[in-house]
Formats: sequence, C-alpha cells, structure tokens
Amino acid sequence: MSVVQPTLRAHGTARRALRARLRNWALGLLGLAAAVGVWQLSSGFVGSTLMPGFAPSASDAWTILTGPVLSQDLIPSIERTLAGFAISAVLGVSVGLITGYYRAAREWTAGVFDFLRSLPTPLLIPVALTLFGLGGNMVVAVIVTAATWPVLINTANATRALDPTLVDTARALGLRGPAFMSRVVLPAVSPQIFAGLRVAISVSLAVMVVAEILGGSSGIGYFIANAQQSFAITDSYAGVLILCLLGWAFDSFFLLIEHRLLAWQRGTVGGGQHV
Repeated sequence: MSVVQPTLRAHGTARRALRARLRNWALGLLGLAAAVGVWQLSSGFVGSTLMPGFAPSASDAWTILTGPVLSQDLIPSIERTLAGFAISAVLGVSVGLITGYYRAAREWTAGVFDFLRSLPTPLLIPVALTLFGLGGNMVVAVIVTAATWPVLINTANATRALDPTLVDTARALGLRGPAFMSRVVLPAVSPQIFAGLRVAISVSLAVMVVAEILGGSSGIGYFIANAQQSFAITDSYAGVLILCLLGWAFDSFFLLIEHRLLAWQRGTVGGGQHV
C-alpha cells in the first residue's frame, strides 16, 4: 500500500498537468482564432486595398517562406538577431555580475550606464551607419546597444541582492574569484538572468526590424519597407505576419531551453527545497 499510494498520486499529478497543458493550448488557439477574426472584420471595414485579409496575407507569407526572399532577406535577419542577442547576453551577464557584486564598479559605472540606456535606439542608427556602413554589422551593433540592458540590469540587481549567508558560506569553503562566480553567484542569479534574456530576445527582434527599415540593405525589415514604398500592401502585411511567427518561435524555443536548464529550480524557493 505504501508503494501504490505514491504511484497513484504521481499518476494523478501527471493527469492534472496534462489537462492544464491541453487547456492552455485550447485557450491559445481560441485567442489566435479571435485575432484572425478581428483581422478579417477590420479588413472588411477598412478595405482590402489598405488592409488585406488574413488569407491573402498568409498566402503571400507562404510564398515568401518558400521563395528566394527566404535566403535573401529572412535568413540574414535571423542571423543578425541571434548574433546581436548572443553578444548582448555575454556582455550583459559579464558586466552585470561585476557591477552587481563589486560596489566600486557599480558606483563608477552607474552614471554612464544611466545615460547610455536612456538614449533612444533609433537615434543611434545614424551613428552605427557612420561607423559600420550599410549591412549586417550595423544591424548587429544597433541590436547590442538595446538588448544588453535588460540582461545587464537583471543580472546586476540579482547579484547585488545575493543572500549574505550564501556568500559567507562560499567564502568559508574557500571559493574565490572565477570559481566563486561560476559555482555560487551564477547559479543563484540564473532565474533573473533568464528573465532578462527573454526580454532581450524580443528587443533584439524589434530593433533588428527598425534598423533594417531605417538603414538596412537587406533583411525582412528592408523587405517590408520596400513593399510599403512600392504599394505592395499584401507583401508588407505578409512580412509582419512572418515577424509574428518568428517572435513566437524565438520565445517558445527560449522557454524550452529555460525549462531544461532551470529544471533544478522547480520546487525550490530561494534555492531551498520545500519541506
């Protein structure tokens, strides 16, 4: 009996989790259906010339995904987004750990960081164009200037708020320098880091589009801008639809990675196991 009861409880928990996931999927599909319905109704009121319906936009999006635009514009945009995000992640985590843990570094950089992160990203595009010219390097540079801050701020705040008992215990065990950062600080602040990274991937995608529209020579943002200027309205809506799918794919993939890497955190509060 002592073995059967925990097994039955485990099966019951699994069934409840499955029902919850199915319910969430159903609600998500219902929300998508409602959004498509609103799109169709809006198209009928505004007129298909200014706002094509969902079906022609989706058809054009499929043509884009299966045609030369995929390799000419979409794939370069994905590469730039991921490159900018990767640089932002490394830079944000590294600087955030240093400025969060060392008070002197935080005080020296606070004013500079407050000034830099208050600058509107579109205003930096002319500077990036001057330094890097048209092309992918300019887009990546602009992404880094915007996507670094969510990671850096989350990492620094979490590191600054570390439990002093945790720090003292690690010190007593002889952990110093890189070992202390990698084995104590980084795992302790990893949930907040991932929260900043999730924001950063969305910021990277949005800034990529803006940079390509305003100063790019290729990419999905450049494609949308050209479609608008050429009055190919359906193509521009198809590009926006592809961006929505791309953002959803990035976010879903990131949540999957976070779920795997932070599996140890489930069932814990502040790093301590529930009892």
